[in-house]
Amino acid sequence: MALKWTALGALPSIDIQPDYFAGDYIAVVGAHDGRYRDAIANGPNLDNFLSKFEGSHGERLRPSLLVKSDAYPDRPNSEAISSFMDIVIACVVLDVRVRTVTWRRNVGPFYADSFEVYPWMIAPDGKRLVAQNAALWAVHELDKFRGTPSAAIPVQTVSHEPAHPRFFKQLHAIWKSRFIDGQDDWTSRAILRSLKMATSALRLSSPTGSTESFYDYGRILSLWVSAFEILVHPGPTGRATRQKVLDLLKTIPWQSKLMQEETHQADFGGGNVRYVRLANALYVKMNDLRNDFLHGNPVEPEKFRLDNGTLILSYLAAIFRMALSTMLPDSDEVTREQALAGEKTRAEYSQHLQATRYRADCEECLLAAVNPQPADDE
Repeated sequence: MALKWTALGALPSIDIQPDYFAGDYIAVVGAHDGRYRDAIANGPNLDNFLSKFEGSHGERLRPSLLVKSDAYPDRPNSEAISSFMDIVIACVVLDVRVRTVTWRRNVGPFYADSFEVYPWMIAPDGKRLVAQNAALWAVHELDKFRGTPSAAIPVQTVSHEPAHPRFFKQLHAIWKSRFIDGQDDWTSRAILRSLKMATSALRLSSPTGSTESFYDYGRILSLWVSAFEILVHPGPTGRATRQKVLDLLKTIPWQSKLMQEETHQADFGGGNVRYVRLANALYVKMNDLRNDFLHGNPVEPEKFRLDNGTLILSYLAAIFRMALSTMLPDSDEVTREQALAGEKTRAEYSQHLQATRYRADCEECLLAAVNPQPADDE
């Protein structure tokens, strides 16, 4: 039997084009998707509610939807919903940030705020609006409602690039294991918990984005370091350390020799200066900055800039993307050796290369941390 989909919430600041941010239980879909139309058919007055959204200058909007199916016997709890949204955000915003550095222009939703679920929603009976979160519990009439997207960020489209369906498939398998199958192993919990911290790091640095300071950068940097530490935490009997993170980064299968070379200086303290890989050197610097901020030590704004003048914050998404991907099992991976031996077809190998193009994007992004910066008019 076909699944029956119902709406959980509206996402007015984003237009979802791909149809793969979904499983059998929960999905984020755009207006073109069959599950979107199904939710409207199953939601009294939902279409009327969605028609009342407009931009700050009166332009009409059609929010995307967070929907659930009847395969989920109970309403998903807030932790499951929040974790699912973290996965969607990671599959879009991390790669957008990488390409924004390499293309030197914005290529999609740059902040996790774009995926905020609107606080107001039509009640299941279609007769009133309800809002419930940590700051608000209220009811209202639908006739007087006018919905708006976030005033701080633009409404943007999520297209099929640069989002990666395989990345979502890998993360969704972990989400399903945790929240549907009830398998609460430490690695899965650590990955999903790390994604929660990364989502926080990917938000606007201040509520409006117009009053930020470099102290906000310190808070964001601290969230990134925490995301890495959670990722490598060995469990209840151990603890996360800088070295454990560096060990994980050293396992990343960098393709470029420039990324593999241990030629970048890193200060480990106490006069201990070593030469390490680029990603490791950047992490040592960000870890030191985090410690200074959280311990109240003196920190100057120029500490956030690298020798070529770029901000260290520009490169954290690429390092995290590669570190996380290195930890995830990939059942669809096809090696060059398998293709040469005839175990896999050329088409399968070509598809694999396309799906893992993010690796080259991440390497190109990180190399911008040490390469001379082109002039603005180039």
